[in-house]
Amino acid sequence: MPIENGTRLASIPGMLEHNVAAYNNGRNGPKYNMSYRTYIAARRGIEAVSLSVWVAGRGASAMWTLLDAFGMNARNSRLVPPEQLRAVLSDLDPAALDWIAGLALPLDSPPPELPGPDGHMNLCTALQHIYDRLASPGSVTMSGGFVAASKAMHCLFPDLAPVIDRSHAGLSFYHIQPADYTPPLCLGTWERWLGVQTRNKLNPSPQGIGGRAWGWQQFVAAMGIDQHIYELWREPRGDPGLGAFLALDATGGATGIPRLIDKGLW
Repeated sequence: MPIENGTRLASIPGMLEHNVAAYNNGRNGPKYNMSYRTYIAARRGIEAVSLSVWVAGRGASAMWTLLDAFGMNARNSRLVPPEQLRAVLSDLDPAALDWIAGLALPLDSPPPELPGPDGHMNLCTALQHIYDRLASPGSVTMSGGFVAASKAMHCLFPDLAPVIDRSHAGLSFYHIQPADYTPPLCLGTWERWLGVQTRNKLNPSPQGIGGRAWGWQQFVAAMGIDQHIYELWREPRGDPGLGAFLALDATGGATGIPRLIDKGLW
């Protein structure tokens, strides 16, 4: 169940263990956990090759299988064929893929201050290019959109990228008190996290502005909210470490902050 409307951001850390257990014990939890665990085992087993090489080969099929298991080939959504997904992934900047694959929440610096390997990009601009490509029609799904892009991004970068949909985590983000949509690292403004000025107060939920207007800025902001939730869990507990946070999932199925928080906001 999504969190209640008006929930304070600082309240979410105390809900996570209960909510994650409810997800794991729910009707679809065991099935989703098994599919995710299978994918992560394949994703973690690519040390001998880079991410860009993996997704240009067997990794594309592994991603397609997980996206299918997570409902991206049902209702009004239709995944592109696996070979088409492989072609799209092969066309992404390999240097950017391999660099971002080594990053994980929590970040020590805001994304604009993390320079890429070629000196012509930072984490924000690299994520923007990948997100826009994966959100376009015919890349991940026939219709494109933020759900397809965010789930594919999570497949690529499971320890960094949030999972966003309309009715679960996306609705929970919408139910957070708007005054609490604040960036991590005590930055004060979203401009410092995004590297660009924003005209309006950022709402990381597609419920607030509609799916068509939800783009890379909201995606990176949702990544920031995930990190902020982790910071709010960590600080009053004396920073017990990421392992203690991930242990909130008794199944061991959350290998990074984004997956655990996705379960907690489901």
